[in-house]
Amino acid sequence: MTTTHEYRGYVFTIAYQAQEPAYVVDFPDIPDIITSGDTLAVAFANACEALDLHLESLQKLGLPWPEQTHRLVMQ
Repeated sequence: MTTTHEYRGYVFTIAYQAQEPAYVVDFPDIPDIITSGDTLAVAFANACEALDLHLESLQKLGLPWPEQTHRLVMQ
């Protein structure tokens, strides 16, 4: 099972796997972010926090934010 989400304009997926940690997060526009969680809710919260911290770090270093090339499309 894979779910797709968007936070602050960046798309990420949360994939279930039958091992620890159960839910793994992938940001296609920001491969530097690696996070996961034992539940879907925890993985989502960790993804949002990881993105916030990553963008804050880039801002403090005076570096540009990654381009948002992926879009979430609802059908």
